[in-house]
Order: sequence, then structure tokens, then C-alpha cells
Amino acid sequence: MKILIVNTLYSPYKIGGAEISVQALAEEFSINGEEVGVLTLGKEDSQYILNDILIWRLKIENNFWPFDDSNRSTINKLFWHISDVNNKMYDNKIKKIFNVFKPDILFTNNLSGFSTHVWSLAKSNNIKIVHTLRDYYLQCPKTVKFKKGKNCNKLCFDCKMLSFLKKEASKNIDFVIGISNFVLQDHLKEGYFKDVPNQVIYNGFKFNDEIFAKKELPQGETIVFGYIGQLNKSKGVELLLNIFAHFDKSDKWKLKIAGKADENYLKKLKQINESKSVEFLGFVNSSDFFNKIDVLIVPSLWNEPFGRVVLEGIIKNKVVIGSNVGGIKELLSENPNFLFDPNDKDDLLRVLKSVFSNRNILQEFSFNPDKLSKFSLKNTSLQYLEVFKKTLA
Repeated sequence: MKILIVNTLYSPYKIGGAEISVQALAEEFSINGEEVGVLTLGKEDSQYILNDILIWRLKIENNFWPFDDSNRSTINKLFWHISDVNNKMYDNKIKKIFNVFKPDILFTNNLSGFSTHVWSLAKSNNIKIVHTLRDYYLQCPKTVKFKKGKNCNKLCFDCKMLSFLKKEASKNIDFVIGISNFVLQDHLKEGYFKDVPNQVIYNGFKFNDEIFAKKELPQGETIVFGYIGQLNKSKGVELLLNIFAHFDKSDKWKLKIAGKADENYLKKLKQINESKSVEFLGFVNSSDFFNKIDVLIVPSLWNEPFGRVVLEGIIKNKVVIGSNVGGIKELLSENPNFLFDPNDKDDLLRVLKSVFSNRNILQEFSFNPDKLSKFSLKNTSLQYLEVFKKTLA
């Protein structure tokens, strides 16, 4: 089977979990004996092989490269999103790739920068299309459905206008997959993928089989809490710092925050909580980070489609405290006492107070090792291959 994967970014360009998950799947498909190619975006055209996979990187066809954190004017952003509704500028290049690679399946993921027009090209070439929902791009040009500090329960006028053609295009694909039930149902209830077969397939991970259901208490008197990920308001970093400002040294805690931020925002975060018990680590290797903490906190305000870091924490045998939003609450469904409502500022405070008053509570966090198997990369890739085979049949 020839599988051509489309994703906005691919190694070495990485922003979040989508790039990690897509690359892991691509390489696992290849290990399984499938012929895999990847179509992605960059600042210039290039073609190269990475881990036995042929990568086509196309120069972005829009008014700027949006993944370098540069500030853009509102009008520039508007023109970018309008161009991205149905971008036909890649047609000749993509048709040539189709002719050379001759894919059986076009496996699309994040499409920002490409637009859903790539589906039309595949249809006109009789190529079957399987799409995975990893963000909210089809509904919201910013991909997050998060505005002014709140999740969008309904689409604003701008999003409705910019997503109309995307919704129409979604009817014409052959199969849609959600990386959580939440993100899948969120699209279906908005009228996307009408009459299209669908399924939930969680992101896959590589891990040892020995995952312990019972947690050990932190060694020593101090409990070390940790956050790792992008540093921005939607991820709940400001909420986290504000909540820890309620505790003093007598509670015997440390908070380690890992992730990059520009200097101005980092300065703002440090002003929220000036405690010496808070340490900003910058960008660090995730394995090193997990070795330094006892409890992972995932305080996202926005409806994370999955919440990859939750599983990373569980795989590292850490207690995970998380927001009850998006896909996170699915991942922590067996641990309701470790979930909190990020819209209730006192709820995370309540959870942390219970930990400080009785650290034995941490031993109650558990994750069924049998359930964990469905998050293995091998199992995830086999589920995808089964969908591809059904779609071709």
C-alpha cells in the first residue's frame, strides 16, 4: 500500500504534539512494510529522505511564513486566512507528486497552509482520502476555537465565513478519524463529515510494558510539581502560577515549568508568582524533566483535542492532575479526583490543598495497564492500516 501523508509541518519543524504523532505513525507504517511519503510545508522547496521516508517539502504559498512567532498586522493575518480557505497555488506541484508516487491513500492531518483543496486534487485523481482531526482548523482559522480567554461554544461570524467551504469539502472524503471522541463529536455536531464513516483512534506512544498502576509517594518532604509545554495563556500557565501563589514555603513544594517563551511574556509570568519555589527551566528534554518531578499538572484552558503530555506523564509513572476539558478528561476518566474545572479558579486550589493535607491521596492515582495498550504506537498504527484497507475495499 502506498500512503502519502499530508501535514502542515514535519521534522525538523515542530510546534506541538501533532508533528510528533504524525512522524511516529509515518515511521511505524514504513516498519510495517508500507511505502510511505510525506508532503509538508517549508520556506523553500526541497526533497529528502528521513528514516527511509521520502519527504516533499513545498514552499508555502501565502503572504508570510506563520510559524516563526513574528508579529503580523491584523490585515496581513486576514489575507493569509482568506488565501488559506481554498489555496490552489500548489496544484501543479502536488499533481506531479501524485504522478510520481501514485498513492493509494492520501492521509491528511493538519492542513493549515495547504487548505482543504488538497482533497479536491486527490478526488480528481481517484485517490482515497482519510483525514485525522488533530486541531480545529476546519472550523476556526486559528485552529484552536479559543478567544478572549474562553473556549468558543459556537462559531463567530468570521469563522463561519472562513470555514463554509471547508465544511462543504468535508463531505467528500472517505473516512474521518478523531484523536479523541471530543474532537470528533465537536466536528460532527457542527455538521462536518456528513455521512462519512468515522472512528476514534488515540495517539500512539512507544513505551515499556511495565507501567505501574500504583504510584509511589514523593521521596523527601517536598513535593515537586511540574508543567511542560508551550507557555501561553490558553495552556493555563498563568492560572497555574496564580494558584501556587496561595501557598508558602511551609507547604513544602516546588514548581518546575519547562517550555519556551519570548522574554516579555516570560517576564510577565515571573511577575505573577515571584516565589523562589518556582523555577523556569526553558526548553528541556522531556525525559530529563520527568525525572525531576513527582506530579505533572496539565492546566489547559482550551479544549485540547488530545493532550499528549498527559500520556507522557502516565508512561513516566507520574501522577497527573489535569483540566476536565477536551480530550484530557477522556485520558483521565479513571481518575476523576485528579481533574479540575479550569473555569473555576478555586477548583485547582481545592485539588492541591487536598494533596498538601494528605499526600497519601497521590497513591490513589492509577491507570489500568491493559487500557494503556490501546495507546501503544504499534496498536495505533495497525488501527490506521485497517481503516486504510477498509477504505480501499
